[in-house]
Amino acid sequence: MSVKAERLETAVLASLRSYSDGRRDDSITGWSNSLLATFGEYVNPADMVAALIRLRNRGLVRLMKCLPEQVAWYIYAPNERVDEAWFFYRATFIVEITDEGRGWRDVSTSPIGFQPSV
Repeated sequence: MSVKAERLETAVLASLRSYSDGRRDDSITGWSNSLLATFGEYVNPADMVAALIRLRNRGLVRLMKCLPEQVAWYIYAPNERVDEAWFFYRATFIVEITDEGRGWRDVSTSPIGFQPSV
């Protein structure tokens, strides 16, 4: 059985809200493992990557990766294509909730899983 996309996206936003700065530096495996308790099953890393990209494309999260060899940060911008194996499967990356992402809350009966908070 696989986790529905809306539930996975909601869980990502909820996880980010639990951090005071709204950001988490972790690997894709770390993300999948941490959601095991939420869903009672292991989240497929490919599903996790797809959820993060969807959230990023909607402006709800920002995805960043440190480039130590250049002493710089790489920001994975919406609608940009990068080598997903490099970005998500090599070392850690940062997922940061945006102001737009903080304005959404879980509505389990909603077909898209989110609606603006009031």
